[in-house]
Amino acid sequence: MGSKMLDKRNANTVVVLDFETTGLSPNMGDRAIEIGAVLLENGRITDRFQQLMNPGFRISSFIENYTGITNAMVRRADSCSSVMKEWLF
Repeated sequence: MGSKMLDKRNANTVVVLDFETTGLSPNMGDRAIEIGAVLLENGRITDRFQQLMNPGFRISSFIENYTGITNAMVRRADSCSSVMKEWLF
């Protein structure tokens, strides 16, 4: 998914994005820990993308419980910037 997929878009095409994060304040250091994206064309799912991301620091127990994403799950995941580059290109 990403820019290649979006090249063929039309009025009946939409990308639905969902992010899980370590909090709501990127200016305070919060980061994305998961991206999910679904491409809908004419009401049908035609592509999907899902990837965990390593925020570069430990996820709090509150966020682990809230999202179900644990430190063990993101320990070996790629960085946010690497995952976003993969999704966009």
